[in-house]
Amino acid sequence: MIVGFNEYKHKYNFNVTGVIHVGAHVGQEYDEYLRTFGMISTYWFEPIPHVYKELSKNLNGKPNTFYYNVAIGERNGIHKMYLDEGNGQQSSSLLKPKEHQSFYPHIKFSDENTINITLSTLDFYNITSCNVLVLDTQGYELNALKGSINTLKNIDYIFTEFNLIEMYDGCPSIEQLDEFLLPFGFQRQETWNVDGVWGDAFYLKKI
Repeated sequence: MIVGFNEYKHKYNFNVTGVIHVGAHVGQEYDEYLRTFGMISTYWFEPIPHVYKELSKNLNGKPNTFYYNVAIGERNGIHKMYLDEGNGQQSSSLLKPKEHQSFYPHIKFSDENTINITLSTLDFYNITSCNVLVLDTQGYELNALKGSINTLKNIDYIFTEFNLIEMYDGCPSIEQLDEFLLPFGFQRQETWNVDGVWGDAFYLKKI
C-alpha cells in the first residue's frame, strides 16, 4: 500500500467513495483498499502490456472494478517507456532514468529496453465516482496531474509518490507538486521517504 499510510490513517476521518490508481502494476493494493475503505469502486491504469495482462487476471470478476492498458499524462498520444530489469517493471518510467541506477544498481535500464505505450489524460475518462487519487508513476506524477484538472474537482485525497533527488530525468520535486496542487485546495499533510531518495506523500483537500 502507500508508504507510511498505516502509521497516520487513524489521524484522518476518511470518507472514501472510490479509488483511481495510476500506475497499477498488478493491482497488489486491491484487497487492502477494500479492507480499509469498504466495498468501493476502483479504477486502475497500467501501460505495460504484459503487466496489464497480469493485472486483468488479478482483477477479473471483482465488483465495481475497471482497468485500462494506458499511461496517464498531460496529453493523448504515444510515448516511449523505459523498462527496468530486476524489479518486475515496478521502476519502469516514461522518463529516462537518471540517478536511479546509482542508488539501486541491481535495477538495470538501457536505451534498447524501451517500448511505445498509449498515453491519455485522466480527464478523458470522466471519472466522477471516486474521491481518492493514487499516483505511482516513477517521476511522471506532475504530468499525470496536468491531465487531471477536471478530475481533481471530485478528488478529496491524493496519495502520490515523489522523488527527493532526480531519480528520473526531469522528475518534479515535492515542492513542485505542492505548488501545483495548492490552487486546487490540496495541502500536503504527510511525507514519508524511503532511503532518503523517494517516498509517498498524502494531500488533503482543504476547501
